[in-house]
Amino acid sequence: MMIANNEKPRWFFYLGWVVLNIIAVVMAWYIAWALISLVTNIVGDTIQVGGQFRITEDFLFLYVLLPIIGLFTGIIQYTLLRRHLPRMAWWIAATLLGWLMPFVTGYFIIAIFAQKNDTFSIMLGMLLIGATIALPQWWMLRQRVHHASWWILAYGFSWWMMGLLNFVTSEPFIVLLAIALIPTSVTGFACWLLLDWLPKHELESSISSH
Repeated sequence: MMIANNEKPRWFFYLGWVVLNIIAVVMAWYIAWALISLVTNIVGDTIQVGGQFRITEDFLFLYVLLPIIGLFTGIIQYTLLRRHLPRMAWWIAATLLGWLMPFVTGYFIIAIFAQKNDTFSIMLGMLLIGATIALPQWWMLRQRVHHASWWILAYGFSWWMMGLLNFVTSEPFIVLLAIALIPTSVTGFACWLLLDWLPKHELESSISSH
C-alpha cells in the first residue's frame, strides 16, 4: 500500500468526505438548474433534436448536471486524498471523465438492458453505469493502493441502490438526496477499506506469518 508518509486518514477525513461531497452534489444540482433556466430563457421551453421537439429542461439537465458533479466532487476528493496518496494531480480530471462516461457507455447499457424492461435488467444496467463512472478513478487508484477494484464495486453498488430507490419514487428532491448521499457514503466506506482496514489487515497478517 502506497500511502504518503504512512499517514492513514483519521475520522474527520471520512466525515469530510461524506459532508463535502454531499454539498458539492447539491451545489452542482442548483447550478445546473440555473444554467438550464438561462438557456431556456434564450432558446425557449422546447428545442428540436433529431426532428423531434423536446422539453429543453428535461433534455439538457443531465448533460449539464453530470459534468458539474464530476468537477466539484473531483476538486473536493483531490483535496482530501492528496495528503494520503502520492501523485494525485490528475484525480480531478479522472473524476470529471468518470462522470462523463454515462454519455458514452450509458447509451449502450440502456439499449441492451432497458429493452427487457424487467427489474433485474434495469438494476444490472444501473450497476454497470455506476461501475463505468469509477473506471478512470480506479485507473489511478490501482497504481497507489492494493485491491483498487473495490472502488468499482462501491460505485456500482451505490448506483444499484439508487436504481432501487427509483422504483419507490421519482420525486426530484428525493432523487437529489439519493445522488448526494448514497455514492458519497458508499465511496467513503470504500476509502476506509482501501486506506485503513485492508492495509492494517495485511500488516497484521504479515507480522503473524513471521
